[in-house]
Amino acid sequence: MTFFLYNLILTCFLLVYVPFLFIQTLFKKHPTRLLKERLGGFPDLSAHHPIWVHAASVGEVLCCVPLLKRIREEVPDTAIVLTTMTSTGNETAKKLIPEANWIFFFPLDHPVLIRRVLKKLRPRLFLIAETELWPNLLRLCALKKIPVLLFNGRISEKSLRGYLFFKSFFKRCLESISFFLMQSEEDRNRMIEIGAPSERTTVVGNIKFDQIPPGKDSEPATDLLTSFRLQGNETILIAGSTHQGEEEIFIQVYKDLKKTYNHLILILAPRHLDRLEDVEKILSREGLRWKRRSSLPQQDPKEAKEVILIDTMGELMRIYRLGTLVFIGGSLVSIGGHNPLEPLLFKKCVLLGPYMFNFLEISRRLIAEGGAVLVKDRETLYFQIKRLLSDEKTRKEIGENGYQFLHKHRGATERIFEKIRPFLVQSSHHPSA
Repeated sequence: MTFFLYNLILTCFLLVYVPFLFIQTLFKKHPTRLLKERLGGFPDLSAHHPIWVHAASVGEVLCCVPLLKRIREEVPDTAIVLTTMTSTGNETAKKLIPEANWIFFFPLDHPVLIRRVLKKLRPRLFLIAETELWPNLLRLCALKKIPVLLFNGRISEKSLRGYLFFKSFFKRCLESISFFLMQSEEDRNRMIEIGAPSERTTVVGNIKFDQIPPGKDSEPATDLLTSFRLQGNETILIAGSTHQGEEEIFIQVYKDLKKTYNHLILILAPRHLDRLEDVEKILSREGLRWKRRSSLPQQDPKEAKEVILIDTMGELMRIYRLGTLVFIGGSLVSIGGHNPLEPLLFKKCVLLGPYMFNFLEISRRLIAEGGAVLVKDRETLYFQIKRLLSDEKTRKEIGENGYQFLHKHRGATERIFEKIRPFLVQSSHHPSA
């Protein structure tokens, strides 16, 4: 009965949403592909019996990188399909995951569309990054005896409340998942509270600790400086994955700091690129000299600039290498914060706002171990940046602490892979269509 109601509501929703999606896709980069794939228009890959991996957005895509590399090492001839929900996730996957043979947009979770996709793919295994519980997909995978594994699983406190409200429904969905590989004991307990069988739920750690810098690890910092038209003597403040309300704070703080630090450069990376024009209006209003990242190669290196606005996708982790100080966005406003681990790869001194509930355990332990600095508002942000810019020794100590914290918690990729390995062996017996 619950699935009937879910599908009835979903069908009514689609009658409104599909025309809206059609209009929306007219303004997208690949309108026909987006609409087609959302409606289950995948090519016929049934002969390949691929592993299907789903990663909703950029964060989930990044956590797939080490695991898919490991799978490719072990079973090099296995076909891999990766799906994403967002366009930014899709573009990031194309740049960073050559291990995926095909990259598509995730289909809408209507039974007619999901049946169509499963017939086209006939996947041998379905892997879900973090937490994407789509009822019809899970139910139909179970009916077709396709193993489903959730890896790097996490359940935020906010998400938990929503799942518990519909617990009886989601409990039935969770029965279709073969294994829940969770980031922490708290995540495991929350998943069990929703209805996951405890014997199929285990803690393996957070795969994001195993991330590696994209591109060549040996890329000289001088090459990156040259591509940014920087001289090497600048002090660089990076605000990564910022949201509305944070850019205004950083721009004001930057203007105040500029009075003391003449060579201070602000690299500003909004989380969503469709907000670039709004950020540019703020920069213009404040009278700052700025350039978009994409226009830097045409710029005279001697031309003055104060703010570099990142308008490219998939290179923020690489850009962190340039930072004197790095702030993790989404944490000064109630978004929940973004991945604080990436700049630790380069031993950078990291600042976090008070709203890090998406990475609550990591941020708490990172701060407690001296690997990051908490800033509660604009005033403390200004104070801490000024203090740290004037104290290189403390900056380096914090960066080293963060680096050691990162390496101490590595190893989730191998633990996840060991749980997946038996299913890779069993998948030689392909599911029937």
